[in-house]
Amino acid sequence: MLKLSTSLVALALAVSPVLAQQALYAQCGGSGWTGGTTAAATTTVTTTKAITTTTSTTSTTAAASTSTGFVKASGTRFSLNGSPYTVVGSNAYWVGLNQYSTTDMNTAFANIAATGATTVRTWGFNEVTSASGDYYQLWSGSTATVNTGATGLGNFASKCNKAYQKFLRTNNWSDYGGMDVYVTQLLSSADHDYFYTSSTVLAAYQKYVNTFVSRYVNEPTILAWELANEPRCTGSTGYAQ
Repeated sequence: MLKLSTSLVALALAVSPVLAQQALYAQCGGSGWTGGTTAAATTTVTTTKAITTTTSTTSTTAAASTSTGFVKASGTRFSLNGSPYTVVGSNAYWVGLNQYSTTDMNTAFANIAATGATTVRTWGFNEVTSASGDYYQLWSGSTATVNTGATGLGNFASKCNKAYQKFLRTNNWSDYGGMDVYVTQLLSSADHDYFYTSSTVLAAYQKYVNTFVSRYVNEPTILAWELANEPRCTGSTGYAQ
C-alpha cells in the first residue's frame, strides 16, 4: 500500500460494523457512521471485521468471505492480492456533486465497472460559503466546518463500490471552491499562490485533509488520495505568516 507522510494522505476508508440492511453499495460509512451497513438481500458481501467489498449476485442472503485487500505498490507496478492490478477507468468528478441519489450514484459506478474499468477518479471537495446542495466544507469568515451530513461525508460514503477509486482533496481552479476559497476566507486576498506559501492556509488545508481521510483510513475500495486537481502557481509570492 502506498502512503505519503504527514496527515495529508492515507490510502483507504474505514467502515463500521454491520447494522441494518441498506441498498447496494450503501454500507461504506467510515468511522463514526451510524447508518446501516448490511448489504441488500440481492448481494454477496465480502467481509473481515467490517464490510469491504460488494458484488452483484442472485443470492437472497449475504455471504461472508475474506477481504479482497488493498491495492499495493509492487516495484514499479500495482498489485491486488498478489496479482497485477492495472489502472483502467474514467474521470467521474460529477457523481457526488450534483445531488444524485445513492441509487443513481451506484448505477453510474456500476456501469463504469461493467465496462471492465478497475478505477474511477472522482472529487471529495466542494468549498462553499453558503450551504447549498452537495458540499464538503462550509466557510463562515475564517472558520471552516466539514459537512458530515447526508450532503457531505454521508454522500461521499455512498461512492464506495466495485471499482477502486482515487479521490481529490481540493481544486486549483475556482470550480467547486478550491484553493482560492482558502486564500480569500483566511487572508482576504485574491492571490492564488498564497495557498502554497501561507502557513495559515496550509494548516487549514491539512486540517481538512486529516479530518476527511482519517474517517476512511481502512477502506480497501479507495486506491489513493490525490491532494489537488491540476495544482500550479505563477511563482514565488514571498508571503510569510
